[in-house]
Amino acid sequence: MTSERTSVLVAGGGLTGLSTAVFLGCQGIDVLVAEQRAGTLAHPRARTINPRTVELYRQAGLERAIMRERQFTHTRSATFVRAHTVAGEELRRGEVAPPEGAGGGAEASPCAWAPIDQDVLELLLRDRAAELGVQVRFDAEVVSFEQDAHGVRALVRDRETGREREVEADYLVGADGHASTVRRSLGIGVHGPGSLNHLVSVMFDADLSKPMRGRGEAYFHLDTPAVGTILLPHDRSTRWVFSTPYRPDRGETVAQHTEDRCVELIRAAVGVPDLEVRLLPQLADGTKVLGYHVAAQVAETFQRGRVFLVGDAAHLMPPAGAFGAGTGVLDAHNLAWKLAAVLSGTAGPRLLESYSAERIPAVEFTVGQALAQFAARSGRPVPGAGEPADYFAVVFGHRYARGALDGAEADGPAALPPAELRGQVGTRAPHVVLTVGGRRGSTLDLFGPGFTLLAGPGAAGWADTVPGVRAVVVGRDVTDVDDRWHTAYAAEHDGAVLVRPDGIVAWRRDSVGPDAPDLTEVLDRLLRRRERSVSAVRGGGSTMAGARR
Repeated sequence: MTSERTSVLVAGGGLTGLSTAVFLGCQGIDVLVAEQRAGTLAHPRARTINPRTVELYRQAGLERAIMRERQFTHTRSATFVRAHTVAGEELRRGEVAPPEGAGGGAEASPCAWAPIDQDVLELLLRDRAAELGVQVRFDAEVVSFEQDAHGVRALVRDRETGREREVEADYLVGADGHASTVRRSLGIGVHGPGSLNHLVSVMFDADLSKPMRGRGEAYFHLDTPAVGTILLPHDRSTRWVFSTPYRPDRGETVAQHTEDRCVELIRAAVGVPDLEVRLLPQLADGTKVLGYHVAAQVAETFQRGRVFLVGDAAHLMPPAGAFGAGTGVLDAHNLAWKLAAVLSGTAGPRLLESYSAERIPAVEFTVGQALAQFAARSGRPVPGAGEPADYFAVVFGHRYARGALDGAEADGPAALPPAELRGQVGTRAPHVVLTVGGRRGSTLDLFGPGFTLLAGPGAAGWADTVPGVRAVVVGRDVTDVDDRWHTAYAAEHDGAVLVRPDGIVAWRRDSVGPDAPDLTEVLDRLLRRRERSVSAVRGGGSTMAGARR
């Protein structure tokens, strides 16, 4: 059996797995991605990513490519239609557009909404990963792994040839979806309402111009062939995405939905019995019919020893609110800088324990908000639904109360609207328009890959003496275009804010004052430089996970 070595092995090459690899690759970490599919999935799934998600991709050098590939401008709306069939009488009509308003506009972020289908986004991530030297292998499945205090050894099988090889890695990231083999192998349970719906989904080509009756970019919620049927445009021409519920509790399966059966269902939904329909492949192996599970659940922990969970492997939520994809990308971004810091030796291994501590409360809050949106749209109570919060608080305003932070408040709201973000410890550092050398940008462009100390002019002398951080003095190193720094960060002339690589405020002083603190000690605490890793000790010995198949 052949073997190879990498720093981080990522099981799963979908949106979250590729994002994890890109964020790690940007920091020079050696990464291998093993994806069991034969290629990226040719199905749009998530149709839009929010500005916060675009901010994270901006840091990875992907914003321009994403906006270039977007399906339409972020201000364009589409028509929402509720009907029995496409050709039939409309029961309800409305507008569908990315949420806009003061909370999510230019003051909150330098980035816009990006209406880009997930399959297109995954191709951009794959190409960026290749640029960064990441190895992405399709038709490759992590079938088993073992870990000890020193690393992870995984068995990776080539699904086409059956050949197996051993991969040694410092860490393993499970990004292998809702039925995660990695999570189940570790024996990590989940909590939450659980299953909400099962859908069968296909892409097809057909001329719907006649039943559409000039309704253009219309999104249909239909009662035929079953309540919950959805028809979405894919390319604003003749390509469409169709999904309809099926009932496993009644013995129904995805396999029963043959091509002929799916064509019948599509014709019924459109309301044209003799409609010419051509189903399109969604996978590189020619698969045309896929099943999707709509559920709400959160893993009990996102880490066990040297193995971590991200995205759907860690949590599921209904698509209402469009929070799912962005939440997985936030997982990846949070974990990546911590893995990079530990692997580079700038942080102690115990820093990695802050991943679960920070992400689980934020994810639980987000799942509750997605359930609240799901309940509002379905018109029925849903277990686990949270009290609806400001939409942009969910997008921008998560507040970490504990983790890799110094001075975070233990009590308080789970998230804050953008207007209330003032550089509080544990929150996303606010966007302020800056110029550097005459070039216009944002405070967000200053953050990463290391820590950044953003200081007022009165703290310049002290800031320049802090080792291990990049000191940026407002008014000296950068120009505050709109004179918003002091207000946006609630800081005095000699105030200072320490920002992590992921753009989260880790420490702050409204005014540094004459008794300037020793930030070296603060960084030691934040990065757990002098603490032994409890997780690594618990992972000691050799624990085999995953059955050989």
